[in-house]
Amino acid sequence: MVNTGDVKRIGVGMRGTGQVAVEHVRAFDSNPHTYIAAVCGRSRESADAFAARYAPGAKVYDHYEDMLNDLQVEIVSECMPNYLHAPDAILALQADKHVLLEKPAGITPEEVDALYEAAGRAKGKTIVSFLMRWNPLVECIHALLERKAIGDVFFAGADYWHGIKSTFASYNWIRKKEFAGGAMITGGCHAADLGRYLNGEVAEVYAFSTRQRDDFDYETTFSATVKYRNGSVGRLSAALDGTRYPYQFNIDLLGSKGAIRNERLYTKELFPGQDKWIHIQAQGPDSGSVAHHPFKAEIDELVDAILYNTPVRSDIRDACLSMDVALAITESARTGKPLTIQPRAL
Repeated sequence: MVNTGDVKRIGVGMRGTGQVAVEHVRAFDSNPHTYIAAVCGRSRESADAFAARYAPGAKVYDHYEDMLNDLQVEIVSECMPNYLHAPDAILALQADKHVLLEKPAGITPEEVDALYEAAGRAKGKTIVSFLMRWNPLVECIHALLERKAIGDVFFAGADYWHGIKSTFASYNWIRKKEFAGGAMITGGCHAADLGRYLNGEVAEVYAFSTRQRDDFDYETTFSATVKYRNGSVGRLSAALDGTRYPYQFNIDLLGSKGAIRNERLYTKELFPGQDKWIHIQAQGPDSGSVAHHPFKAEIDELVDAILYNTPVRSDIRDACLSMDVALAITESARTGKPLTIQPRAL
């Protein structure tokens, strides 16, 4: 950490040079307490080009381990393909860095277990980009639930429907299971995380899968019935099929005193004379474009946690619980059997 006048500035090491990394840099640049100190990608050429365009003055490293040894790098921003998320994050935690980790936190149970243990031993602050938690509409819904606006929730569902086109920036690797992990893991983990965030821990899942495309080497549509530990039930789904309809993220909540469907609210608890759905006037999760995601809010929260020891909405250990759900859904669909999710101690 360096001091510029009265402002403490924290050095960030960018691990990755894709579209998500661009948005991370923009968010870090907008925070007065951070600056991009270093860049390391999959090749020296890509890192040089990225630094020249987005982070002039940053050091460029050929090897990730060398960047981790740089004392100016206090935060590691992990933006590599999915299969590197957990291994790279573990190395950063072991190097006593703060970590901003892109989702999914891991793509196998073994990776998630190792990451969970490493985060438990780490000294640094961590945050994971389950960005629905910072979406303005989700913030409104979360506040309504905390105030029991729709009473006790007995059904909670979330759907991640994103038809991945060949023009998608990550298309070349996201369609390979060894790199992406699977549909419920790479994108559906958002639905799994939001189910937990809005309604609590998941106890059991029973899932099915199918596919409508042959350019991916894994099942691309999943639907799971879930039972929460609080006794409520719901549905979580993911679909990477369907390139002929817009991106859609659905949120469905039924309660003893009302209901929420995306931006629509019905609750006579708050509005006794209500006879039609009320629309919540807040930006929803309406796009799969990374430029649409609330990275600034996430990154500002991480920086505050580092400077003032304040909490974050999704640290690595919490994110691992969401990956447990996504992985269980994937395994249930493969085996055709229901799976119980064992609790972890946070």
